[in-house]
Amino acid sequence: MTPRQSFIIGHIFCWTLTMALLLTPLIKFGVTQPVPYVATAYLLYLGTFYINLIIIIPLWARNKRIVSLLLAWLALIALYTLLFLLVNYLFNAYQYQRPRLIILNTFTRSLIFCGIFLLASTLYRFTVDWFRHERLSEQKENQHLKTELSFLRSQINPHFLFNTLNNIYTLAYQRSEKTADAVMKLSGMMQYMLYESNSEKVPLQKELDYIAQLIALEQLRVKGSMALDFTITGNPEKYLLPPMLLIPFVENIFKHGVINDKTDPALIRLTIAEGRLHLFTSNRMNSHVKDGGHGVGLANVKRRINILYPGSPGVNIEKQADHYSVQLILQLL
Repeated sequence: MTPRQSFIIGHIFCWTLTMALLLTPLIKFGVTQPVPYVATAYLLYLGTFYINLIIIIPLWARNKRIVSLLLAWLALIALYTLLFLLVNYLFNAYQYQRPRLIILNTFTRSLIFCGIFLLASTLYRFTVDWFRHERLSEQKENQHLKTELSFLRSQINPHFLFNTLNNIYTLAYQRSEKTADAVMKLSGMMQYMLYESNSEKVPLQKELDYIAQLIALEQLRVKGSMALDFTITGNPEKYLLPPMLLIPFVENIFKHGVINDKTDPALIRLTIAEGRLHLFTSNRMNSHVKDGGHGVGLANVKRRINILYPGSPGVNIEKQADHYSVQLILQLL
């Protein structure tokens, strides 16, 4: 069923129900004589609802002059006064009064009943327009958020690729035997970035697999063992997450942190419990890194989190002396 068909059927049902409520007491108490007149009057007055809805209000909306609207309503009431003078004559209704009183009473009744239907029509039109405006605003806002999320994600992917290629360049420059292995790991990461991350959400486990590949790739460029404590508590199997959401926090450690000091290891703690994800990272900042900021990655991911999880605690970043820590809390369910 099309929206237009639903609209027509809904209006027919409402007006039929209203007429039934008007006529039922008359029929129930055996007063059947005025039923044809009441039904005819009801259907005629119903026309004012749609004349106002389809013609008068749209014309008024072009110039928004209240005087024009009032004059149009007055002209419609005058027209219905003439119409009901004829109807009353045909049904022999209210013909016992003087001609002047007949005209005055007919005008008064037209004013009252037309006013009721005009008011109902106006309220209906403004209510429908308000809901339509709200729906369009919501659609525009959703489209804006989708566009912004797409833009933010497109910024994140090249950011990761640039940093990873930098690492591989360093290995190649050093003519390290680890270069080929690094390219293979990068290939696996690129598959996730190019194909998996186009979905609105991915299994949390895939995001964690990417992080594991990233850590393994970073290990190739570190001389000796990496000073990194990475732990996962809880079961990530049944949860979904927007792609590339956790990775910037981990990648940030490798770009700006010290990861070869066993006395002060970098920390990545991921806890999943009761539908809530808690990520904590901490690292000593590398004073030799020329880029003192923490890149576009964290700024972008914070914006994504604010859009996607408006009710969650979100991200808390702290800088203490030469240490940098991040706490992320998301309600997954």
